[in-house]
Amino acid sequence: MIGWPKKGDMNMTGNNIIKCTECDSRDLEHDESQGEVVCNDCGTVLDANQIDTGHPSGQVGENAHMSAQRNDNVGGKTTRRTHFDKREARKNGLGNIIRPDQRAHSQRNVRANDILDEIKRISGSNDVARAAIPILKKCYTKEGEGDGHGKLPLNQMRFIGSKKKDKDKDATYIIRVSAIAIMRILSDLGWIPYQYWQQDTDRLGLDRNDVTEAVKINKIRLVNLFRDRVSSIDPRAGMRNLRRNTIEAFEQKMREYIRQHKIQHAEKLLKWFTERIHVLDSDGDGPMAQEKARMLLAMIAICGVELFDEVKMTKKSIAEDIFNLTVGGVNSRLKSEQHGMTKKQFIKKWNANANTA
Repeated sequence: MIGWPKKGDMNMTGNNIIKCTECDSRDLEHDESQGEVVCNDCGTVLDANQIDTGHPSGQVGENAHMSAQRNDNVGGKTTRRTHFDKREARKNGLGNIIRPDQRAHSQRNVRANDILDEIKRISGSNDVARAAIPILKKCYTKEGEGDGHGKLPLNQMRFIGSKKKDKDKDATYIIRVSAIAIMRILSDLGWIPYQYWQQDTDRLGLDRNDVTEAVKINKIRLVNLFRDRVSSIDPRAGMRNLRRNTIEAFEQKMREYIRQHKIQHAEKLLKWFTERIHVLDSDGDGPMAQEKARMLLAMIAICGVELFDEVKMTKKSIAEDIFNLTVGGVNSRLKSEQHGMTKKQFIKKWNANANTA
């Protein structure tokens, strides 16, 4: 969380922060080149107002211009740090504009803009960055703090680096994790194509589990906002579209596999396969919609070749060649329980009309 230090946590003679306002850690990094003070334990940027001291839009005083809300726009091109000359401001009768709430307001979107910059660097696309702005506004600005729609990802990202083994996961690390998480969500929504997040994660030296957790944190926030009719972004709709596209793609891949390998007597299997997908998944609302799309289709296909034994396909070829899974993994899933029976039995017996198996 980007927060302002409390008065008691500063050395008032040098105005240096000595303790983190979020976790009380004293392990702080003073980056004078960036004008920032960052907590090495939780990643909070504690101070970021020591840059651009000569920029007219960042000064208070004679012949200078100051707008307390100039940084309120995520993705804006204005400078994000502000230097306030208190003495000169009071001398010119402008002391009222250095109130703490205005200082906080002037840089409350620093983290959102940092993530936006990282998205631009990773994707190399301004279009991708523009697509990310609505989510960044909802999840990484202080506008939503305490709004009753769930915790802010801006604050929750402190889970990264909270363990001793993660001490090297600094503010830059958190920004990069957040950037890739946002692009994954944009892909799930169908707004951008982004299928290589694992490669980007590994290239940047990030932990995939951190990215996955960040995706979860952000989606929970977006779901709450949509449920409460505060936002039009529905991550569940995007996930349904992604699931539908995945099912269609792998269903087509199975048909193509059967055609290329000239597998005989497959018409009944394919008809049953399509009918079972419709019944068990039902566009994300069926009794087995909790299964990952590829796994569900692989389980249905394997059950199908057991029912239609005239179709000569092996379980190994179905799992590995068509659905990119392991046969052991699919078999293990088929043996797990679903409504008092194995998933294999459920797939073969479930009757949607009677709502029984």
